[in-house]
Amino acid sequence: MSKGYETSSRHRAGTPDHHAVEIDKVTLRTLPQWFVIYARCRACRRQTLIERRDVARRCGQDLSLAELAKRLKCQRCDNRSGNLLFFQMLPRD
Repeated sequence: MSKGYETSSRHRAGTPDHHAVEIDKVTLRTLPQWFVIYARCRACRRQTLIERRDVARRCGQDLSLAELAKRLKCQRCDNRSGNLLFFQMLPRD
């Protein structure tokens, strides 16, 4: 079973068995490939998958997760304030 992860401005666990992700230090390049990135709007609670390869192409692989979180904009309600990143760790064989 996969684990879910949530971050805010520093880091915050989303589940009881979690790993903290230091979003100020971790970049798209350094985040292990077995982590999938999701974003959630604080206003309307819409959650969506972030295609990290597309973001890396547009913004560069050295974009920190903290900077990515600041750039989030909800496609449903246009909220830009306080949106969250979540991380799901894919199973490794």
